[in-house]
Amino acid sequence: MASVGEITEPAQAEEILTSGRADAVLLARALLRDPHWPLHAARELGADAPTPNQYLRAF
Repeated sequence: MASVGEITEPAQAEEILTSGRADAVLLARALLRDPHWPLHAARELGADAPTPNQYLRAF
């Protein structure tokens, strides 16, 4: 089962997954606003998410 809609914050997405309310979180508008949302979310949540090589100069 997937959760969708009004998911904008990394902690919100994490809570949905860890509570078992959904197996996946689907993002739409959040990714349109910030295509690097997954990288920012990983850093905010303390996960190890390496930056893709082609993006290194941008960060």
